[in-house]
Amino acid sequence: MAFCLSYFRVAKKFYCSVKFLMGLVPLVIIANTFIYVLLFSKPRAKVITLEEIPDYLVPVPSRTKQNFSKTSVCSVMLKATPSVLPSPEQYVSDTVLEKIRKVNNVEEGGFWKPKDCVSLYKVAIVIPYRARLTNLKDFLAYMHPFLQKQMIEYRIIVVEQTSKRPFNRAKLFNIGFKEAEKIEDNHCYIFHDVDLIPQNPNNIYACTALARHMSANVDIFDYKVPYDQLFGGAVAILKKRFIEVNGFSNTFFGWGGEDDDFYNRVTKNGSKICRFAPEVSQYIMLSHKKQKPSADRYYFLLSGKERFDTDGLNSLKYTVLIKEMLHLYTRILVDI
Repeated sequence: MAFCLSYFRVAKKFYCSVKFLMGLVPLVIIANTFIYVLLFSKPRAKVITLEEIPDYLVPVPSRTKQNFSKTSVCSVMLKATPSVLPSPEQYVSDTVLEKIRKVNNVEEGGFWKPKDCVSLYKVAIVIPYRARLTNLKDFLAYMHPFLQKQMIEYRIIVVEQTSKRPFNRAKLFNIGFKEAEKIEDNHCYIFHDVDLIPQNPNNIYACTALARHMSANVDIFDYKVPYDQLFGGAVAILKKRFIEVNGFSNTFFGWGGEDDDFYNRVTKNGSKICRFAPEVSQYIMLSHKKQKPSADRYYFLLSGKERFDTDGLNSLKYTVLIKEMLHLYTRILVDI
């Protein structure tokens, strides 16, 4: 009898010890991530003031070589400092969207360029998407007038993932890049979430020499940057630079990690990122259902540097099911 009691005590103690250790696993992962950020974080992001923005924008090289008169080149900056724009979140019907298309002369596939002047900036805006129709309508209704005020040439591309696998935001960005290049040669890419809306018209949707974190100051974070390496939401990067870093990782299924991995790719050789001043880079996040975090995101993030050269644009596999030029955007439905 004494032996049995002793056995059960030992077994219970062992079980409690194992349970305790298992409970420490998430804490260990979080601690390792925190240490990783402290040890391997790069220099702080460069902040570009409102007055400096025109000097940092990178035009399409071929257009700067042409002999345009000053009056024929579009001015992208507003002369007066604009106030913060109101939240666009409201019900947007198909009738409203059609009116926006006609009034703003948006061409098939969500393409537009100025008619009365030549824009030095050409950008493809890539949106990863699945089952967020209300957000998408809000985005389209708001962004076409917003972008046209900046007098830039642009195309909006929505890459929609089927429901067979967990959502892979980063891979959809890579697909959007590949498919956009099949349509036309683009100089600048903006990888943009569908639920983020810019509030300052002088937040110019063009690229800078350094990769730019556009959505730096979001309302849900009290318009503050939670941590300096934050690089998610909306990012602008030159095509040449995107190819150099091998695009995004394709391994992040589910929510979280892929934007930090992309930051590590962009800054791996000591390069910085940049942001516009806080009053310029303000965004509102549209309400939406929060996604369940991926259990693997910390592992893939910590081991990411081992895959930078093999996991990205050069390992991308997908199947295009539908590719169509809709009134306000180019839709690409894919199976990944």
